[in-house]
Amino acid sequence: MIKTILAGTWACVVTLGAAYAAVSWQSSAEPAVEHEPEKLYGGLETVRTRMISVPVIRGGGIQGYVMAQFSFTADAKILKKLTVKADVVVLDEAFKAVYGEDSLDFRTVTKQDLPELGKRIVEGSNKRFGTKIIQDVFIQEFGYVNKDGTRAAGKRGT
Repeated sequence: MIKTILAGTWACVVTLGAAYAAVSWQSSAEPAVEHEPEKLYGGLETVRTRMISVPVIRGGGIQGYVMAQFSFTADAKILKKLTVKADVVVLDEAFKAVYGEDSLDFRTVTKQDLPELGKRIVEGSNKRFGTKIIQDVFIQEFGYVNKDGTRAAGKRGT
């Protein structure tokens, strides 16, 4: 009976010692992974906007619609302090950049045109904020639907 109690006590002591050693070893290891994203991304947060539809007007009439969705990166701490949601400003600047673009034909848009569009959205947004809040704009979806294509889709749905 005494041997059983001593064996049980010995098993408990060994288990507690092993647990203590494991916890001590983990705490003396390198800093936790939680701080790693802070180093890599500098506290930036990515925000995805909703889809927008922008009419393309040429020659006094609607030629079609640009359908686009964006995301952007900004300092997470600053985003929390803003009184106006940043995505509202970015979407407004995106709408203005697409709507006011007369030199770009959206029916034949090329890959080289899209970085310039993103740059204009970033610059316009930061100008409205009065400081550099928006770091980069990413185009999630981008397409053009001509006016005839929207009418055909409407006829099929009825």
